[in-house]
Amino acid sequence: MSSYRGHLRGGLLFFGLLWLGMWVASGYGLLGEKFARAFQGWRALPLLAVSLTMAIWPDVDITSKAQRFFYRVLMGVDVLLLMSKRYQEAAVLGLLAMVPVVSRHRGWTHTIWAAIIVPSPLLLLPMYLEGKLTWTGLAYYISGTVGYISHLILDGKFI
Repeated sequence: MSSYRGHLRGGLLFFGLLWLGMWVASGYGLLGEKFARAFQGWRALPLLAVSLTMAIWPDVDITSKAQRFFYRVLMGVDVLLLMSKRYQEAAVLGLLAMVPVVSRHRGWTHTIWAAIIVPSPLLLLPMYLEGKLTWTGLAYYISGTVGYISHLILDGKFI
């Protein structure tokens, strides 16, 4: 089991490997130009942030720095939704925010299925907002999944 900092370091390492893989693949022309650009220069910073965030997310089900971070963000988003009179979205977010804390630690948050499903809004939300099939969020989804898997590997749950 790794610490908060250990998971951040692992997320950084795994993102670095992902970035290196994308760099090599784009050099061989294996990636679409638009997708390859997402990993170039400063454009990679939001992807790194997503990867690091997902690297600590599985520990949201225990009292931890990760839990404090996520619940502060969720509370801020919920307040913004309420102020915008988007009550249904605020209610759904509040309900979903409770799910991790009513489960046991190293339960569903430490499964490969969670690593695939939890980052999926990064892929699906742009499609929903644009009302069509789009791959705008693919780089974010891949980065989030890689960060999540780094957590599972460091916890010995995915080897």
